[in-house]
Amino acid sequence: MSKSVAINQDVLDSCKVIHASWNELTKVWTLPVIHALGLQEPARFNELKRRIEGISATSLAERLGELEKQEVVARRVYPEKSPPRVEYTLTAKGLELKAILGELGEWAIRWSVRTSGPQ
Repeated sequence: MSKSVAINQDVLDSCKVIHASWNELTKVWTLPVIHALGLQEPARFNELKRRIEGISATSLAERLGELEKQEVVARRVYPEKSPPRVEYTLTAKGLELKAILGELGEWAIRWSVRTSGPQ
């Protein structure tokens, strides 16, 4: 006999939060930006652009802005030079997400060649 979970408003609300988060993560270029930033921090805009093959400056700026708004990425401006130096880092929230995505990546690699089981 299996236990079933009652679908109440809390469960439905949790599903909405998870679904919204997943939709944000799966936007084009979001995962590559998080990955590239996680390779070495802090990183400047053009460094990130070089790390992400095929991304346009516009797309990178949009993704960084969205991730900053979601508090996954922190943007720090150093006004010492003209133009000012701007660096990006992952926040604590971003580092936790990077770890989760690392596990997802390992899972994807393990199951990528054969769908019948792990390699």
